Amino acid sequence: MRCYATLTTYNFQPINSTTHQPNNSVMKHRYSPALAEANYDAIVIGSGIGGLTTAVLLAKAGKKVLVLEQHYEPGGFSHTFKRKNFVWDVGIHYVGQVNIKGALLKKAFDYLSDSKLKWSDMGDVYDQVVIGNSVYNFRSGYENQLNQLIGYFPKEENGIREYFKLLKKISARSVMFFSERTMPGWLSKTAGYFLRRGFYKYSDRTTYDVISDFTSNQQLIAVLCAQCGNYGLPPKKSCFSIHAMIVDHFLEGGNYPVGGASSIHRTFTEALEARNGVLAIKAAVKNIIIKNNKAVGVEMQNGDKIFGKKIISNAGAHNTFNKLISNGSTDHITAEAVNSIAPSISHVCLYIGLNESDAALHLPKHNIWYYENSDIDASVDKHHLDSNKKSPVVYISFPSAKDPSWQTLHPGTAAIQVVGSFPFAGIKEFENTQWHKRGDEYNKIKEEVSEFLMQKLIDLVPQVKGKIAWSELSTPLSTQHFSGYTHGEMYGLEHSPQRFRVKELRPRTKFKNLYLTGQDIVCVGVGAALFSGIITAVSVLNRNLLWSIFKHKIPDESETA
Repeated sequence: MRCYATLTTYNFQPINSTTHQPNNSVMKHRYSPALAEANYDAIVIGSGIGGLTTAVLLAKAGKKVLVLEQHYEPGGFSHTFKRKNFVWDVGIHYVGQVNIKGALLKKAFDYLSDSKLKWSDMGDVYDQVVIGNSVYNFRSGYENQLNQLIGYFPKEENGIREYFKLLKKISARSVMFFSERTMPGWLSKTAGYFLRRGFYKYSDRTTYDVISDFTSNQQLIAVLCAQCGNYGLPPKKSCFSIHAMIVDHFLEGGNYPVGGASSIHRTFTEALEARNGVLAIKAAVKNIIIKNNKAVGVEMQNGDKIFGKKIISNAGAHNTFNKLISNGSTDHITAEAVNSIAPSISHVCLYIGLNESDAALHLPKHNIWYYENSDIDASVDKHHLDSNKKSPVVYISFPSAKDPSWQTLHPGTAAIQVVGSFPFAGIKEFENTQWHKRGDEYNKIKEEVSEFLMQKLIDLVPQVKGKIAWSELSTPLSTQHFSGYTHGEMYGLEHSPQRFRVKELRPRTKFKNLYLTGQDIVCVGVGAALFSGIITAVSVLNRNLLWSIFKHKIPDESETA
């Protein structure tokens, strides 16, 4: 689950307002009107992983690149924030496949970070699922996890084996499906059909529908779907292909960036700046300038106009086509197609700081997924229908336990995040109020939600009781405020079967020189966001970049943490 940085707070201690400010290393990137005096080969709107990946790849190809970020911290959902001696990531809790030597994702992260980004393995168990009073561990390694599930459900062995075989098949088909999105329109209409059809066979069906082909055991189905929080829809509403991609992504285990999630955008930015690329923060774009059906630049909120040969939006498909297109220019077909897909779920996150170390408290590296019962869909439907403040699914992450550098930087402390679903409708009435001044009723809701999440944490991890030094809650309005997502959505467009039939979700748009990148043109996840940046850069340069990525020398494993 992803949780966006929040500065709306519910605390056991008062907040020092100075902690709201960015640090000095970030302040050097503050936007200056002098940037508008230059012309650029490419202007990237948004510094999330998709945008930074595109920017670094273009800069490595010798292009003059400018990245514009509206927030005062770069990195999108990969940034972190600090309170006193505590730091929390806001969206990256674990990443798969970067522990596999030779894997594309591992090589891509090394190439983009100039081999500076290091990873820490989360160990044998990377996810623990609690359904009611039953506990299930997800173990690293295809065979380990397969055998673990068979051990839990021995009568379902044949179905489990067939399900695992299908996961691998979908993974291979997804690469072809998303690679097709680099094709120009004329080629997509012909050869593209053959690359898409294998994926559509399963993306057109729901997760529950496909898994029910293998088993009728509802408890097993719930366990197999327990990571659905990673893509934001319950089994009867989600696309099976996205489920398969996410599950397969983690089959070889979970990993965490050494130094926290911000290490990703920090190392990417260093690689960008080493090639004379520029990143500017507090640089809000008002609109994309379109002339004669061609993108030529951007207009900033302060009125500055910056011109570039290529404009790349990492602001999300809804924001790009509903907010950023200027001068009355409208691509009605694309806008209608994009708007036919609903935004993904919104959430709350309780950020917790502890006054003892992970080791002293015996906190795990693995994540915990809690469900109140095995009927995930019914619980989620009731939660959203009633705007219930008590989420039926709770996700707990232990970032300090995952990060081997934590105790050096923050000795004698630990950090936890507790995430739950929260319908935007339950908080919408406050969206026009001022941040930090939303009123007593809003604070009452936050207090109620915080107490629920805190109690759930203590129920599942009782040793933290009495050790809490800091607690702070974000709501969907926090995500809306900082990310610009209208409904506080955490995963952009929802991952329904209909989403993957929208052919307009590709790097090239119908406006010349305007491109998209980010999770909306692929799917949710760190790896998917990075892959979106690759296919966008391929589309911009009209060049296969995988050769450069694969030939990049990966450091010896002894050099990684």
